Amino acid sequence: MKRSKVKTSSTERREERRSRDRRRNSYLPVGIGITGGVALASIAFLFFKYQAEEVVTGSADSYDTAIMKKLHEFDNPTVNKVMELVTHLGSHPAIGTAAGLTSLALIRKNRNADGWTLIVSTAGAMALNSVLKAIFARQRPKELVRQIKLPKTHSFPSGHSFLSAATYPIVAHHLVQHRSTMMQIVVLSLTGTTVLSVGFSRMYLGVHFPSDVLGGFAGGLGWLGLTSLNHTLIDRVEGGRERGRKRALPPSRAKR
Repeated sequence: MKRSKVKTSSTERREERRSRDRRRNSYLPVGIGITGGVALASIAFLFFKYQAEEVVTGSADSYDTAIMKKLHEFDNPTVNKVMELVTHLGSHPAIGTAAGLTSLALIRKNRNADGWTLIVSTAGAMALNSVLKAIFARQRPKELVRQIKLPKTHSFPSGHSFLSAATYPIVAHHLVQHRSTMMQIVVLSLTGTTVLSVGFSRMYLGVHFPSDVLGGFAGGLGWLGLTSLNHTLIDRVEGGRERGRKRALPPSRAKR
């Protein structure tokens, strides 16, 4: 009788931990599931389409010019240096390093699917952004650039904004997915602030128009939605395989 109670108590504790983990993961971008992934991708890509039309037709020129003019009325050496540091967080080397180290850590923990999903997602985001830049071929705001060398690539969409929005939320997810809800909220808030700061730095340094940054955020979040969808589908397939293996085992071994 006592053994039965101990087994029941142990099972209940395991189920409670699993339930708690599921609730925690629900706060995170990669844990938003199929419906959330489709919704995020659809809304973000629709906004990207709208933003692209604004750029192509010239409708974005008026607010681009007004915002850039206002930003460049302010010039502070300390802020300039901070913006230079912040903007590097969205560069290919920084994004690649963050994604690569996180992927290696996941693979070492035998979470191969998660690790390779992150690698493929990051590489795909870089490739897609390059293709979009070539398609729209928008010139950068050359006369407004300050502090840093003007990149040779085209302006729309902002690659730093695109890659930051597409990659950093996934990295943050894997860092804190088994931590407390409060820890996840704090880390995700810091991640969101970092992504927004990278976008702002591109405008402040004069290498991108506001519409470029908005387009980058939209494209990156759309890609994040697709990654979330892919992640969820892989989890479900692996879960189905695991359940199938357990059903194939004799009852005595399946319970272990």
